[in-house]
This record gives sequence, structure tokens and C-alpha cells, in this order.
Amino acid sequence: MSVKDKIILLLMILLLVGGVYVYYTYTVVMDRMDEMEKQQFTHIDEVNKEFRDNLKRLDLQFIGRGKHLQTAQQDIVANTNLVNAVSADLTSKIEDVAYDLDEAVRTINNEISGLDRDLGDLRADVDSERRRTSRRLTDIEQQLTTVKNSVDDLEGLTIIQKAREKEEDK
Repeated sequence: MSVKDKIILLLMILLLVGGVYVYYTYTVVMDRMDEMEKQQFTHIDEVNKEFRDNLKRLDLQFIGRGKHLQTAQQDIVANTNLVNAVSADLTSKIEDVAYDLDEAVRTINNEISGLDRDLGDLRADVDSERRRTSRRLTDIEQQLTTVKNSVDDLEGLTIIQKAREKEEDK
């Protein structure tokens, strides 16, 4: 496995880990949102049930009109205050989740940009090394050709041919 393959594999693993981290934080946030939504519906049902129960009790007891209206007004004010408090709490939690998501997206985008820059640098280094290696190979081939020509010239000399003939005669 070459260095290039190792680097690409490392980058892919980093991207995969980043993707898993984003997916995990997204699912955690969505689960949290689902839970808050369920709590909101449960709370609304409790408030409505409590309001209906109080209204039924008031109807059954038939308290005087003035007192009945005053109690109903107090219940409405209490319900309104409770709804406003829960709404404010949910709003702040939603803003926190949105902030966390934005921060995660910015972090991941910065990491991806850094990885892209590193990958470009690595490509440039690999291309430079490839050119250098190609140049060296061409130089070696030229030197080999020069040596081969020199050997051929040496073999063509009459002194070497005479020495070979003497060896063959022996």
C-alpha cells in the first residue's frame, strides 16, 4: 500500500468519523426535541384536563356567578402564566439546540476545508516527487546508453580482439 493510498484511506476515515459525529449529534438533538414535544403535549393535556375538572366541579357546586367568574379568571390567568413559562423554556431549549447545530456545522466545515488544503499539498508533493523520479530514471537510461556505447567501442578495438583470439587459441 503506497503512501498516497494510506493518506487517502486516512482522509476517508476522518471524513467517516466526522460524518458519524454529525449524525450522532443530530440524532441526539432530534431525540431531545421529540422528548420536549411529548412533554409539551402531556403538559397541555394535563392543563386542559385540570381546567375541565375544575370547570366541571364548579358547575356541579354551582358557586355564585361572581365567585365562579373570579375563579375562572384566576384559572385562566394561572394557565396563561404556565403556558407562557413553558413556551419560554421551550424557546430557550430550541435556541440552544440550533446554536449547537450551527457550531457543529461550522466545526465540520472548517475541518473539511483543512483536509482539502492538506490533500492539495499532498498532491503537489506527489507530483513533484513523480517528476523528480522520472528525471532520475531518464538520466540513468542516458548514462546506461553511454556506458553501453563505450563498451561497444572498447570491444571494437583491435587490441581486445587480438586478446580474445589468443584466449580462444589456448
